[in-house]
Amino acid sequence: MISVDRRLLYNVDWALVLGALLVTAVGIATIFSATHNSRFSGLYMRQVYAVGLGLVGLVIAASIDYRRLADRAPLLFLLALGVLGAVLLFGPRIAGTRRWFVVGGFQVQPSEFAKLVAALFVAKVFAESKKEELGLRDILLPGAAVGVMFMLIAAEPDLGTAVTLAPLFLTVAFLAGLRPKAIVGVATVALILGGLGWAFALKDYQKSRIYSFLDPSLDPRGAGYQKMQSEIAVGSGGLRGKGYGQGSQAQLGYLPARQTDFIFSVLAEEMGFLGVLVVLGLYLLVLWRALEAAQVARDRVGAFLAAGITATLAFQVVYNVAMVAGLVPVKGLPLPLMSYGGSSVLSSLLAVGLILNVRMRRFAN
Repeated sequence: MISVDRRLLYNVDWALVLGALLVTAVGIATIFSATHNSRFSGLYMRQVYAVGLGLVGLVIAASIDYRRLADRAPLLFLLALGVLGAVLLFGPRIAGTRRWFVVGGFQVQPSEFAKLVAALFVAKVFAESKKEELGLRDILLPGAAVGVMFMLIAAEPDLGTAVTLAPLFLTVAFLAGLRPKAIVGVATVALILGGLGWAFALKDYQKSRIYSFLDPSLDPRGAGYQKMQSEIAVGSGGLRGKGYGQGSQAQLGYLPARQTDFIFSVLAEEMGFLGVLVVLGLYLLVLWRALEAAQVARDRVGAFLAAGITATLAFQVVYNVAMVAGLVPVKGLPLPLMSYGGSSVLSSLLAVGLILNVRMRRFAN
């Protein structure tokens, strides 16, 4: 049974809550605009239901003392690995991948929630370290554990979600005292693993995305198509945009994945540069309040948990915005709180709940 100290309610960060809610509202409105003239016309209502469920999850995540959750982090981590293994073995193949379980007609993506478990696990492990400085040996075991989760998610394949574990782990390790020499060592290992991954692990379509990023004309109707159409949508929005529901790239169906990975392209085309600034300002508000929660946390576990989650959210926002602008290769990485997807918006709101949890208990005994 969940019991909540009413005194904690006085420490709720309402600015963080409001910022997150406004971003989700913009997301629902943009999803409606992007899909109302297509066969996906009812998706915005499914997003509304997902947001409603996510708000319940946010309250629950904020109510349970994060220290109790962190104490159970190793068990939750093992459970998450088991679920990720199960989806690889028993999940239905959808669009050539095994990322989801289908429950009651809804698709549930375990990897979205595994990120939060990884944040709890990494925060718990590094908070228990008594050393002021950490070397490569000190991060070997937690790094290997997170690496197993990375490989399970990448095998679905879902490289975009898997990569979000890297900024989470590195941020917490750095705050825990990772030495500069060790950081260089981690970077070297990452480069080596990246080379091996390119040679033996990446699928042909994933390599094609990188080639097309460098030169979209190599495959203008395939891997390069998304990049070019997104750049057209973003560029044509101008200062004030074409108007809500008036974006030609989205309304005429030229922009692929317009309600998911490229939702920001729809926003840029219809609301223009001014609309983009407003939404980016809301994201900055959310990230600023999240970082402040890490700064004022009462203990290392809370600080590391809030910082790790913030690093993941920030990475997703920066990468997705850069992707739709054609600055980085196309990757299946949703925009937190905005992109269509029940698992994505639910996990993002749970993340906000955990950050609230840390801030609310900064004066708790």
